[in-house]
Amino acid sequence: MRDKYKNALMWALYAVLFLLTVAMQTVVFGRARYFGAKLSLMPVLVACVAMLCGAENGGAFGLAAGTAWCLAGADGAGLTLMLLTVSAVLCGWLCDRYLRRTLLSALMMSLMSLLLAEGGLFAFKYYLGTVGIAALRLLPAQILLSLLACPPVYGIARAIRKVGT
Repeated sequence: MRDKYKNALMWALYAVLFLLTVAMQTVVFGRARYFGAKLSLMPVLVACVAMLCGAENGGAFGLAAGTAWCLAGADGAGLTLMLLTVSAVLCGWLCDRYLRRTLLSALMMSLMSLLLAEGGLFAFKYYLGTVGIAALRLLPAQILLSLLACPPVYGIARAIRKVGT
């Protein structure tokens, strides 16, 4: 019974971390632009949780986070949901198979998740014609600035993961 309680507490804390990340991204960094780019914290959070929890649990978290983020009115809606889920499964699988769960792995997985989520969203918008090729120069700035959030997010997610073990 104790293991079930610890596991439920861990997922409840991850849900709180998700809500705090949503609040940070929408309220605190909602209008702020740095070097013309907006921060994207959601792929970083999904990558850190998925790499610590594994492919299946991380994929479920990515799906839940993507659904909630989509319902909250995220840019790209259904595509964002799919990209966050795929990125979570991929991050969890790579860490299960090949990588150790360290800060360096978290940085690599966050970079991959940001490239997949933001790059895929940009490609879709470009295909639809809502953005021009000139907006491509903002994508590296957005990815690198969002990557700065990885160390604190990883530290909090790792502390939460220790609660569940």
